[in-house]
Amino acid sequence: MTYSFSLPTKLVVSENAAQDLSQELDALPAGAVFLLSDQGILSAGLEKPIVQAMHAAGRQMFLYGNVPGNPNISDVLAALQVLDGARPAAIVGLGGGSVIDTAKAAGVLLAHPGLDWVDLQWGRAHIRQASLPVIALPTTAGTGSEVTHVAVIGDHQGFKKGVVHPAIFPRISIIDGSLMLSLPVKLTAATGVDAVVHALEAYLGRRANPTTDLFALGALQVLVGGLPEVTHNGANLPARREVALAATWAGIAMDQAGLGLCHALDGPLAAHHHVHHGLGNAVLLTATLDFNAAAIPAGRWEPLCAALGLPAAAQPAALPAWAQDFIRGLGLPSRLGEIGIGPDTIPAMAEEATRMAMIHNNPRPAGAADCRAVLEAAL
Repeated sequence: MTYSFSLPTKLVVSENAAQDLSQELDALPAGAVFLLSDQGILSAGLEKPIVQAMHAAGRQMFLYGNVPGNPNISDVLAALQVLDGARPAAIVGLGGGSVIDTAKAAGVLLAHPGLDWVDLQWGRAHIRQASLPVIALPTTAGTGSEVTHVAVIGDHQGFKKGVVHPAIFPRISIIDGSLMLSLPVKLTAATGVDAVVHALEAYLGRRANPTTDLFALGALQVLVGGLPEVTHNGANLPARREVALAATWAGIAMDQAGLGLCHALDGPLAAHHHVHHGLGNAVLLTATLDFNAAAIPAGRWEPLCAALGLPAAAQPAALPAWAQDFIRGLGLPSRLGEIGIGPDTIPAMAEEATRMAMIHNNPRPAGAADCRAVLEAAL
């Protein structure tokens, strides 16, 4: 087997994100810093020590705090207007995957004046040079955006399509579980399920390799026990730190080995119904694992079975029941109908899922009819 593994992002596993950010900024060229975040972060006051760290580093700062969930290109352009033509030396993304992806897109656009992001999405233009340095400070343990070379932004019609390029890797990612202490229960659970699905799909995907297996299985071992703990006891800082790091491992695995059917279906689900990405994974996981279980090679099952804490005698057919119990144990819905979604949009979502690149990495081939059947099973 020939494969490659590249992770140019510097990981700082931190106990004080603000202090470590100040040190990392000292090593970057002089100039202003562009801080991107969202209203939830600002309401919680998480940006305050970060802003103080920037001032301590002697940096002028521009702040944009209105990044929405599931951002479109219009949201990226709105953020850039805050700069009023200035060119910062670095960009800091303080938030979940939507904020970090927006920061990564902004870094590329600032390095390519006049470039239309939608042209990148649809292959009409290409990244020609390095992005501005992006520093990611994730405030959720789930998306993995802090260690990926993709930015998923909706186009002008809202269709989520990622741009993949090595220049999109963040320069630095600071992983500090204390930034997640105020994360609400439902968001803790939903973003954590996203990380679980990253690890599962990376391990089961066609591009899995021995290196990504280490990250995927290691992440699952921590997340299966740790995610319920931080969901129901969010003040447990050691558990928050463990889950934050495990989610980053899962992000590394999925970025290098790819995703699968659950994420391919989740993209259209978000576009049609504006469902939170992690919640979308939660309501789709049981049906997608039911579809994929028969395609898991025997030699791949035993390590996965152990990582999930299933009995040694369990077979892949046990996966759907495990997923449903795990998700419900987090207090999340496990079916589309539980979040008010009926059959009307299933044909369109099934067709759109076949145009998502990750579907080709699924362990079992899935055409439009298969996607439709899985969505119907998830109702």
